[in-house]
Parts: sequence; C-alpha cells; structure tokens
Amino acid sequence: MFVLVAQLLAGADTLSARAESLLAQGKLPEARRVAEQLVARSPRDPQAHLLLGRVWMRWPTFGRYNAYEEFRTAGFLTPEDPEPQYWKARVGMYLRSDEGEVIAREAILKLLALRSDYRDAWTVFESVYHDASIWRRADAALAHHPDDALALKRRAAIAIAVEAYGRADSLAALLLERRAPSVPAFLVRAEAQFQLRHPAAGQAWYDSAVVYADHDTSDAIWGQLWMIATPEEAARFDSLRLEERRGFFEAFWSRRDPDLLTPVNERLGEHYQRLAEVRRMFHLLHPWVGFQHSPYARALAQSYLDDSIQNLLSSAGLDGLDPATNAMPNLQAWNETQDTLTTYALTNLSACGLMWLRHGRPDVWETPEHAPVACAGSWTYYTPAGPLSVHFMGVPGPYGGHGDAIIAPPTTARGARQTLTLLTTDNTKTPAPLVAHAWSATFLSDRVGFTDVYFKAVPESTAVALWALPSGAPAGRVVGAGVLMLTVAPGPYLLGLDVDSAGVLGRARDEARVPPFSDAVLALSSLVLVPADSVGDREEMLAAMPADLVYPAGRPLAAYAEIYGLRGDASGRARYRVEYTFAPLRALPQRLLGGGREVRLAFTREAPARGVVPERLVLEAARLPPGRYRVSIAVTDLATDVKTTAIALDIAVR
Repeated sequence: MFVLVAQLLAGADTLSARAESLLAQGKLPEARRVAEQLVARSPRDPQAHLLLGRVWMRWPTFGRYNAYEEFRTAGFLTPEDPEPQYWKARVGMYLRSDEGEVIAREAILKLLALRSDYRDAWTVFESVYHDASIWRRADAALAHHPDDALALKRRAAIAIAVEAYGRADSLAALLLERRAPSVPAFLVRAEAQFQLRHPAAGQAWYDSAVVYADHDTSDAIWGQLWMIATPEEAARFDSLRLEERRGFFEAFWSRRDPDLLTPVNERLGEHYQRLAEVRRMFHLLHPWVGFQHSPYARALAQSYLDDSIQNLLSSAGLDGLDPATNAMPNLQAWNETQDTLTTYALTNLSACGLMWLRHGRPDVWETPEHAPVACAGSWTYYTPAGPLSVHFMGVPGPYGGHGDAIIAPPTTARGARQTLTLLTTDNTKTPAPLVAHAWSATFLSDRVGFTDVYFKAVPESTAVALWALPSGAPAGRVVGAGVLMLTVAPGPYLLGLDVDSAGVLGRARDEARVPPFSDAVLALSSLVLVPADSVGDREEMLAAMPADLVYPAGRPLAAYAEIYGLRGDASGRARYRVEYTFAPLRALPQRLLGGGREVRLAFTREAPARGVVPERLVLEAARLPPGRYRVSIAVTDLATDVKTTAIALDIAVR
C-alpha cells in the first residue's frame, strides 16, 4: 500500500513538472490536458487547481473565468493559503472592468487577513475604488496582525484615508515605538497634526521625515508631492543621490512658503488640507475603467509629466494652428504605450483633483447643464499673470460619462498656454492683498566674491529670502524692520519679499540677478538717494532712503554710490567722469506736448585709486520740480576710457 501511494505521488509530481514546463513554453493545449489530468486524479489537491487555473489565465478570450473558478476551488480547499486569493485578484486585474475590480478587491481583502505583505497585493488594492466602508474592511483584515509593523503602517494610512486623524496619529506613534525611525510614520503624524489644526506639531513631524529623507528608499516624501512639482523639479529629483534628498525637499517647500514672516510654512499645511479635500471629492469612481487602458485618457493625463509637456505644446498648435480648420489637432495620438499608467491611475484622482492639489478651489467654477462628470466644464483661477482657465470633460469612447474627469484638449493656442501654465505650476490660496513698496540695492561685500544685497520695505515688518536658480536652493533669509541685508554669491535668484501690517500680508515673488563686483573690473553699486543736505556713509544713507522712493519737493537730495575697479596713474590717483541724469517719466499727454525737463549733471573728479571709491552728490533744493523721475548714474574711467552705469532708480517728488 505504501509503495502504491508513493508511486501515485511520484506520478503527480511528474505530471505537475510536465505541465509547468509546457506552460513555460506557451504550449497551452498540452499544458491544459496535463493539468486537467492532475485535477481528475486529485480533485481535492489545491495545487492542482492552482496549476490548471494558471493555464486558463493564459487561455485566449474566455480563460479568465475558468481560471477564477479553479482559484476559488483552491481557496476553498486551503482557506489559510494566500496564494489562491492572490490569483483570484490577478483575474480581476486582467479583466480591468468594474467586475474585475470587485473580484480583485474582494480577493485581496481576504488575503490581507492572512498576510499583510504578500507580493504586490497592497499596491493592487490601493489602485481599486475605495469608499470609507472598503477602507474599514481593509483595516479589519490587517487588524489580524497586531504585532506586524507593516500592518500598523498600513492601518495608519487607512486612518488618514477615512479622516480618523487622532487614530492615525496613535497608530503611527505605536509604530515608531516598535521600530527604528520611519519616514512613512513621521509623514502620517505630520498629516494628522495638520488636519487636527496643530500646525507647529505637523511641521515638526514633517521636519523629522525630511531629516531621514536620505535613508528613505520608499520615496514616501516624494510620493506626497510629485503631483504639484514642476517638470524641472521632477527631472531634478530623478537625478538626485540619496544624500541630496534632504536639501531638495527643504528647498522645495521653502520656495513655496506663502508667509516668510512666520516660523511655520503654511503652504505645507495647505497641501495636506487639499489632499484631504481631493481624496473626498475627486477620487476616481472607476479606477480601472478607461484610466489605465484608454489611450485617450492616458495621453491627456501624461500632460502632467515632463516628457509630454512638449507634446502638449505641439499637439495644441503652439507650433502653428491647422490652417484648414484653425483648430487644434486631435490629441488621441499621444503616448500610445499600453503598459503606462496615467497620472490619474497613479494618484487615484481625476483631473479636477490634480488641478485642485496644485491651485486649490477655482475662483470661477462653470458647470454646464446635464454634465456627465461632476466637475466637467471650466475652472478659472485669478493670478498675478491674469486669469487662467482649464477645461474638463468625461472620458470619451465606450466609457464616456462614467463620472471621472480628464483635461479637455485646448482648442486655441491661448488656451493651450493657460492649460500648460496650470499643469506645471502651483499656488497658495493664502491671501496677500497688501501692496508692498520696497527697493533693493547691491554693493561689493567684504567677503571676497560675494555681494551685499540690501532691502527696505513699507510696512516695515518685512521678510526677505533668496533662492538660487536653477537649483532653487535657499541662499539666505532675513526677517526684521528697516534695512535688511543678505550676503550672497552673484547670480540668478528667485526673490521672495513679504510684508505685514496689522495682520494683513503682502507678498512678492520674482526673479532677480545679483551682480558681481570686484576691485579689478570697473562697476557701480546701486544708487542711494536721501532727502538730506549732506552725504553720510553707506549704512547711514541706506537707512535714510525712503522705502517707497517718494521725496518731498523743495528739499535737497543727497546721492551716494560706490565705484569699483578704477585704475590709478603713476602717482596712485584715479580720474573719472560721473554723470547724473534725472529724466522725467512723463504720461502720454506730456510726451506729446513736450512737458517735463531733464536734469543732467556731469563732473570730472579725482580721488586716490582704491578698491572702493565713494561717489557723493547733494542736489540743491527746488532743482527738481514735483513729478516722477528715472535717476541714473554713469561713470567713465578716464585712464581706460571704459564706461559703466548703475541700474536706474524710479522716484517721485511730491
């Protein structure tokens, strides 16, 4: 009897090996016959049913349903084995329809109760439709593993998804107690604290995550913010070494800080608030219908990615409209890669959700009657560059009107530019209605190779920051009143200047270039103008210069500048010619009628040849009648006949 059983087992093993070999070779009819023979011999052998199911998975047209029945039988025979549940989920993944989504979700929910870390089951589960009840079922399944760190991590993420922020914070805290510092756990605690209206604690936990960014191989931090990154930032992140990530993330949020006067970055809390809003309002209703296989939807969604930005420009007609139709070409030809997931599928958000993440609630939300998609229509945002609009539509084709929105193709070059701008930028909704009046001035620094940059603004509660371009790395930040100074290397920067008056914020962001100075090349510092009858040193003059550049009429004006790089003669003396010009800034009637008179002053001076030669002038009272003027200064080194000018200064005399 023992010999007979052994022979039967040996025979089963031989048949199984034969079927595996035929399946690997793609010989499906032969593999099916052998697998069916195995099932007939051992109908209660779950491995035989799994093998036959895997053969049916490869069978054309109708094989997936037969495969599902085999996997379901295997699961019934071995209820503690996660493998049949995984293969049932694979059937659903292949079907891709709403039906397939349900099959995959139900199988994975059973699997999670058996194992929290089985293959890619969690990744698949994240890609299917969720509502609060589905998330809670997943939480109940993972609760079977109370001592499993991975289960704790995923339960904390589920708590965030169902907006149970106190519970999420507790689960993440428990996870941190049981294991080494965890970036995902830090991020959960950060988001929970922001949502619980504890921004300082949220900032502290987020900073903890960033501190360990160099060790985060899971890309958890990037996973929360790539949807709002610029194409340049996405390309830079892809090229980073691990040890560069902390600096990258610090710079990423520093540039987006909407209020430089406060210690907390409000934009970070705003991002988490928007994440909660879009998860609630704009999650995909049918993640597997169209968004992973529809070429049209995939093509439009790829406009969020750097590789397709140029496609958007050319496809939308920025290289020239179709002369026959004066309309944009069809966008269906974009990115016909069958294995590429759309941005919608990667985020489980519709186009409206992705736009909301970048720019928040639109200022104008126009929805046509009987729209098949909740957010279909047009959104408009009011920006410093003017109003920008984007249009949404339902997925076309056989899945049209199923409730998930995509970006509608632009129909004009102007519309394409506006869509492109909205897809590649992001903005805060923190209001800043106050208009800041300010100036900046640049001078040679005592630090070799650096430039001193001075700022003054009204109101006087001011914060200034500079970020180096193109990297975006913070170069300096200062907060205070009166004249503020940063010492930086010459080059291009993004300038941020915020002012506050009684709690009302004013904000300015613009690109700026800091000039280089040295004692070897002729150059001029900025010009400083003060309502005074005498000229002091650099610091005195800067402190007395009005922030709004408005000067009282009938008062003398004192001017100060520094000349660098003058050449001396054999006696060590430098000779130079200096010209001051006060050119009226005339309105159109004045220009037509010839109103306004330019004031020009020129002097030849001599001074000891030094690295820095101060240039001073007092313009007598009443020399300038009331009006607006552009003041410029030019210096010619008479030893070399080289001329240089300073950036002109626009002032008002009243």
